[in-house]
Amino acid sequence: METQEEKQTEKGPILIRSMITCRKRIKPLTAGWKGASLGLGVIALILFLIQARYLLTGQGFVRFFTGTFLFVLAASLISGLAALLLHGVKKLPSRYIWILLYSLIMLLFCFIGPLEVSVVFIVLFAVVFSMFGALVYNFATGRYKQASKTRKIGAVACLSLIAFVIGSGSFWLIRAGDEAAPDVTLKQLKTSARYEGTAMKNPAEQGEYPVKSLLYGSPENYRKEFNQSGSLTTKTVDASEFVDKWSSVRTKSLGFGPDAMPLNGKVWYPEGEGAFPLVLIVHGNHLMNDYSDAGYDYLGKLLASKGYIFVSVDENFLNFSPYEDLFLISPLLNENPARGLLLLEHLKTWKGWNSDPNHPFYQKVDMERIALIGHSRGGEAVAIAAAFNKLPNHPDRGHIKWDYNFSIRSLVSIAGTDGQYKPQGKQLPLKDVNYLALHGAHDMDVSSLDGAKQYHRIRYAEGTDYMKALVYIYGANHGQFNGGWGRGDVAGLGNQLFNVRQIMPRDEQEAIAKVFISSFLDATLKDQGQYREVFRDLGYAKEWLPDNLYVGNYNDSQTILLADFQEDIDLQSTTISGGSLLGENLQQWKEEKVRVKMGEADYSAVRLGWNSIKASAEPAAYTVTLPERGVKTGEGSSIVFSLADARRKEENGDPKELINFTITVEDKKGRQASLPLSHISKLPPVIKGKLLKWPLSNFGETSEPVFQSYDFELGDFKKMNPDFNPEQLTKIRLQFNLTKRGTILLNEVGIRP
Repeated sequence: METQEEKQTEKGPILIRSMITCRKRIKPLTAGWKGASLGLGVIALILFLIQARYLLTGQGFVRFFTGTFLFVLAASLISGLAALLLHGVKKLPSRYIWILLYSLIMLLFCFIGPLEVSVVFIVLFAVVFSMFGALVYNFATGRYKQASKTRKIGAVACLSLIAFVIGSGSFWLIRAGDEAAPDVTLKQLKTSARYEGTAMKNPAEQGEYPVKSLLYGSPENYRKEFNQSGSLTTKTVDASEFVDKWSSVRTKSLGFGPDAMPLNGKVWYPEGEGAFPLVLIVHGNHLMNDYSDAGYDYLGKLLASKGYIFVSVDENFLNFSPYEDLFLISPLLNENPARGLLLLEHLKTWKGWNSDPNHPFYQKVDMERIALIGHSRGGEAVAIAAAFNKLPNHPDRGHIKWDYNFSIRSLVSIAGTDGQYKPQGKQLPLKDVNYLALHGAHDMDVSSLDGAKQYHRIRYAEGTDYMKALVYIYGANHGQFNGGWGRGDVAGLGNQLFNVRQIMPRDEQEAIAKVFISSFLDATLKDQGQYREVFRDLGYAKEWLPDNLYVGNYNDSQTILLADFQEDIDLQSTTISGGSLLGENLQQWKEEKVRVKMGEADYSAVRLGWNSIKASAEPAAYTVTLPERGVKTGEGSSIVFSLADARRKEENGDPKELINFTITVEDKKGRQASLPLSHISKLPPVIKGKLLKWPLSNFGETSEPVFQSYDFELGDFKKMNPDFNPEQLTKIRLQFNLTKRGTILLNEVGIRP
């Protein structure tokens, strides 16, 4: 006879009937599986609650509780449905599978890092805590009371071993990691007497101007501080065509949609007559409600004291927000064009203020001298803004017309991304702008040197006067360039997988940023040309910087490029017509795209490898022959080139022996003069950014080629041989005679007038 429940089941939906049928067939969990479920489920929930405090920062208690509850509920429902579907095709109990899947979802949000590492760690975590829970529950319920002595001893031993593993693993997670020092420092590399007695003042020292600050913002602002008494008022911007998937939850939380984005900024400015150059800085992606714009006050106070108007722009409303993005179910996408557009709208606002006789900034701003600085995604946003600035239309939406054309002279990318926005599917081009990229070798977020890609894409028109520079910094991470971010670069508990102890102190990283950014702006906005020397040769900055390892690259629009190794497949042809390249007795000689951590870059170099350890080995060399016409040289001219140490294995030479070789120049009459590479400095070693803790520290790609530029003045060669005529330079020869075995990448060989 059918029960009442069965009769109702026949009338109900098929899914409900299936669930009731499955419930009848599912056997109760044994004590072991129940313990495994409890052990894993409880620890996963505890860890997620800790992680939720980070992910839901700034949301308030109600939203924190609601967001956490909804996520836990969603994880439970999704994992429960998956367990139900797997019922009958597995050997594990369904309720344990439910808890297992639920825990894996929770743990994936807790330990965000390299995917392969996170997955392996989480699986091991699940196995260990399942076994621990099963054993503890069996002991607690007295299951082992009647067991044999051998089984009891085995269970105790197993429990002790697992407890040891958990204790050791917990210590490993909590511990910050191990210190790591560079193999050589800047002061050890740069020992020439040329750096002594320089007249340059430390650019990181406070300037002479008293500093004031104020705020400005759009009306009915989501952040009330931008509308306080004394704040300036701005308009909103319709950027709805510059973002995708702006959720209604985001609109409700912020109080505006993508058609009414605010223009908010904090200004540090000098008290004086002016007009002063204008510098805007924009943060990158971070938690939306953990505001990032206040983190550059250390730069604002310095630069304002030196006579710059400095604005930290608020674009936090474009950032990641687990609550508003429904824990990545509906994330905001493709927002970097909006970041760039808003910068231009800020400049438009400043232009209006500067020309308004009734405004406090009337004729205070030098709109012919503008710089944009961006951090992380902001580093790409400033390049987008500079590209949009010169266009009459949006490159992908021609109906959007522009007329900006501001005098953006300089861009600074701090740990910047590249390639998140590709106009017309192409890499973003830049032309005729000064550019500086700063990047930490121990960046746990943008782990590859993305700024180098944009650096190599910049092109200059003939007859212009622009520079570009790149500085790679040992021990610097992604976050500490911003005073509000931290030593860990990933989300919450995920930082526990990384070796954060090797990261330099925050004050040192800020000091480095101040030296290089201030030098760059003084050189490019204030035409203080002596500060270009800081980037041509980092040795000039060694007394201002923490003693550390830095790799620097420099080029400018006046350099005549002889070879960039991208023109064709002929190893002997030069970029400039009429020249030639010749390798002799080299073990390796090939031109190739430079391989970086995330694949292949879009710039090339020539790989040169040699081995002259055997006494019978012929000396290896690489010769660049200049064309007979088209390149004028003199005693004040320089030979310039960029090098990267390409040794990766012991068979390519001892990585701890710094590479050195001889540069020989020859004039048309065959008169030669030589200098060692160490006249400037030996080649900096490969920097290995071992980001993860031991024993994971060698996981993945830990290094990539970072090019150090060299600048040898022909006048220095003439001192070595007074008969050498710099005006008749015809050959540049690299002779690999000082380091017996090695491999290098050579790039951008040129002549600087």
